[in-house]
Amino acid sequence: MEEQERRVSVFVTTYNHEKYIRQCLDSMVSQKTDFPFEIIVRDDASTDSTGDIVREYGEKYPGLVIPYICEFNHHSRGMTNESFRTMFGMSRGKYIANCEGDDFWTDPGKLQLQTDYMEAHPECSLCFTSSYYANPDGTIREGQMFRAYTASRDVTTEEVISNWVAPSNTIVYRRADIEEDVIIPFRGTCVNEDYARIVYFSTKGTIHYIDRPTGAYRFGVPGSFSNDTRTNPEAYKSRTLEFANMLDRMDEYYGRKYTKLIQREKARHLFDMYANLEDRENMKKYLHDAYGDSPFVWRTLETIRTIAPGTMNKIKNLVRRNR
Repeated sequence: MEEQERRVSVFVTTYNHEKYIRQCLDSMVSQKTDFPFEIIVRDDASTDSTGDIVREYGEKYPGLVIPYICEFNHHSRGMTNESFRTMFGMSRGKYIANCEGDDFWTDPGKLQLQTDYMEAHPECSLCFTSSYYANPDGTIREGQMFRAYTASRDVTTEEVISNWVAPSNTIVYRRADIEEDVIIPFRGTCVNEDYARIVYFSTKGTIHYIDRPTGAYRFGVPGSFSNDTRTNPEAYKSRTLEFANMLDRMDEYYGRKYTKLIQREKARHLFDMYANLEDRENMKKYLHDAYGDSPFVWRTLETIRTIAPGTMNKIKNLVRRNR
């Protein structure tokens, strides 16, 4: 396969995902396209059999699945940016698609769908779709979906800042729009890089949402952000505080152009973190900045949450499970 023929490079990052990585990679090698693509899989020195499984797929699909097995854990040493630079240097695709090793794709036409749109719209810098939610065993959650909008449309920078709209496992972006920086300038050590990525690309070109589910985000995986929220309060707090610091760096990077939206988003994340931790005093500090300009009903509910965060958290979790 000639290097220049690859339209897409898929970046898969994985660590201790032996229970999930096969479903992830099977969903990728089964993509139906009229162009060649490559799948670069970075295993961050897993302590289970994930690395062996990645090597197995590399042997089974030579030239398609490209293993990148780290000799030591880069995440624990704060070297995730260096890992990304390595993957970027290994890749040859005009476009880059992302997926974590514990998530997977559900639509065999995903890459064709999104890159066809981007080929027809050279002004488009990043494209994403809706996504299903999945249980730890990989079954799709009935009636639940990460669906940002009810129809396909372009999304503005202001909308991106104000809402986490893009499921990370559906994102495809244009290589040329990141080649100069490679690492998003304001990301720092924030592990929740997807938000930073979509904001960054929204200022490079247009962002387009396709109202069609193409992937599944798996809940309840040990070490994931959704799981740490419930089971590892210290890790959850550390991640959220670094996310808040990243928002400050973003605000500075864009010359305070979006400062009202960015600082409101920061306050909301900190308010929600302290609510999940049932820390009423710190909730009160961020209530006004987070929800002061929200509709009356929403503002009232969040005010009640500062009085009885435990009860409100239980109600919110019940709603999430049954929606």
